[in-house]
This record gives sequence, structure tokens and C-alpha cells, in this order.
Amino acid sequence: MVRRNMPQTELSSGLSLERKIALARRKLQEAYDDRGYTDSTVLAASIKLDRLINRYQKKMLEHRVP
Repeated sequence: MVRRNMPQTELSSGLSLERKIALARRKLQEAYDDRGYTDSTVLAASIKLDRLINRYQKKMLEHRVP
């Protein structure tokens, strides 16, 4: 797995980002369950989750083993 070569500080911040992603997923699901998929709150939650996932993927690519 890619993480074994990441410095500990990067690993720790990566785990924090994973927690943020998990929380954002829960909030998105709750908003969808309460309001449906066309509500602006759901869209905003989806955009937030997308941005977190993009940050996570960028971080993983930066630390990928050549």
C-alpha cells in the first residue's frame, strides 16, 4: 500500500482527511434522505465531499511510489 512510504505527519493528516470524508459522506446521505437529490443543501454537501475526495486523491498521488 502507498501509505507505508509516507512520513508520519503525512499519514496522520491523511487519516484526518479520511475522517473528514467519512463525515461529509454521512452528512450528504442525511441531507439526501431528508430533502431529496434536488435540494441546494444536498448539492452543497455533494460539492464539499467532492472537494475532500479530490484533496485526498491528490495527496495520495503526490506520495505514490514511482
